[in-house]
Amino acid sequence: MSGEIVKEWHFWLVSIAAGAFLAFVYDVLRLFRRLVRHGRFAVDLEDILYWTACFGLSFTLLYYRNNGVIRFAAVLGAAVGMFCYTVTVGRFFVRVCYLIIDKTIGSLIRLIRKIIGILRKLMRPMIRFAVKKCHKLRSLFIRLFQKIRLTCIGNRHKMKVHNHKKAKCEKGETADGSKNSRKKKDKAKNTRVSPHEK
Repeated sequence: MSGEIVKEWHFWLVSIAAGAFLAFVYDVLRLFRRLVRHGRFAVDLEDILYWTACFGLSFTLLYYRNNGVIRFAAVLGAAVGMFCYTVTVGRFFVRVCYLIIDKTIGSLIRLIRKIIGILRKLMRPMIRFAVKKCHKLRSLFIRLFQKIRLTCIGNRHKMKVHNHKKAKCEKGETADGSKNSRKKKDKAKNTRVSPHEK
């Protein structure tokens, strides 16, 4: 065999392997979707990323093995690889892997969920009791704070109030007990003797 024919066979086998690999990756993606629930947007985004990766791999294969020329042999090889994988391993891969993961990791996750549920049921009365106590303490602190605040406000605005006994008003004295000097002056003026009277 000439070197060119060997090279073409190698290229075709690599194309078949690439097709089988792409089908395997898509089965892994399907398995992931069965294990973890997805919305429509997430599924569409995963498909776009998958086909982008497929394009990148196909372009790399054609660039390095065939100088970037798209040939029917490469496309046919990829299709044959996908078909062979789907008919053989692909028929059982997703189902078997899902059962294995569900029986091992899935069982463990379900057991942990049950334990958490039981602990929640047991802890519920204690949580309610703690919440009630917290509410009581909160109301107590609020009352205490209000009392302290009112006391501080009262101390700040404290006014001294004295009960004064009313002073007895005698003649010539005012209410505070001092002599009325104005009345005295008036009397002194009236009692002066004029020079004509002399």
